[in-house]
Amino acid sequence: MRRPAPKKLSDIQHPGPRCPDRLPYRLGRADKVSFRPPENVPLLRAISDWIETRDFHSAVLDLSGLSLESFRYVMPDRAVDSRHAAWYSDTRSSEGARLKEAVAIVGRKEGDWFAHIHAFWNDGGVGHLGHLLPDSLILKKSTEISGYGIKGAAFVAAPDPETEFTLFRVRGVEGSEEEIVPNALISTLAPFEDLTVSILKLSENLNTRSIEVLGLGSLAGAAFEDAAPMKGLISEILLQPTCRVQADNKCTIPIRCVDLDGRLHQGKLQAGEAPTLVTCELLLIESKQN
Repeated sequence: MRRPAPKKLSDIQHPGPRCPDRLPYRLGRADKVSFRPPENVPLLRAISDWIETRDFHSAVLDLSGLSLESFRYVMPDRAVDSRHAAWYSDTRSSEGARLKEAVAIVGRKEGDWFAHIHAFWNDGGVGHLGHLLPDSLILKKSTEISGYGIKGAAFVAAPDPETEFTLFRVRGVEGSEEEIVPNALISTLAPFEDLTVSILKLSENLNTRSIEVLGLGSLAGAAFEDAAPMKGLISEILLQPTCRVQADNKCTIPIRCVDLDGRLHQGKLQAGEAPTLVTCELLLIESKQN
């Protein structure tokens, strides 16, 4: 039996000790990449084969436009035990779809390549947003994948004491064969840290105020500049392609999200009104390098 949904932010209690570093990050080099995997192959294997032939330590990929055979996914949901603040829904399935928007965070889990994927797609004219199970994804046809390969910093799955989830954590990478000139950083936000405010703070660690932002995660509600608020406090999100920190220190963070009732939301976040639920995994890149 699932626990009742939280009605206010103070209802959300994570089981472990509060992590002292609320905005952990690692500097690295992000290079634009693109590749075209063949059709009828598992997507995770195609990504693994591609990254193994490169010197990248992680990647953030735009999977928008990919056509998939039938696949499985989960949605945000209430906790199934007395410890976790939230959980996933029962596994759901799609007969296949073209992803309209999708982000993949690629890192290591138990030594193997793994992809954390949030996507938005239509099934029978109905929009869906969810967490795709990577081992269920088969490419229906060959399509170009683009994004950024990352050197000098990595996403590595590890137990998180605060939330008691296994999450991507950021790690530095030593002993690289070439000297890396950083132009980016990766970060995994701690619970309750505001997404927009955090991005602005993280951007201070880069050498320019014009920054592109990619990522995904979960929020405990959100208010938007241009849409009705998301009042549900358990959600999953993906950042849309126009996320930017501008030279005048203005931050534009458009997102898509789904709450635990399956309601879809879309809009530009109001600063200070989008607290992280479990974590948000982010890549910030100096736009002058693009």
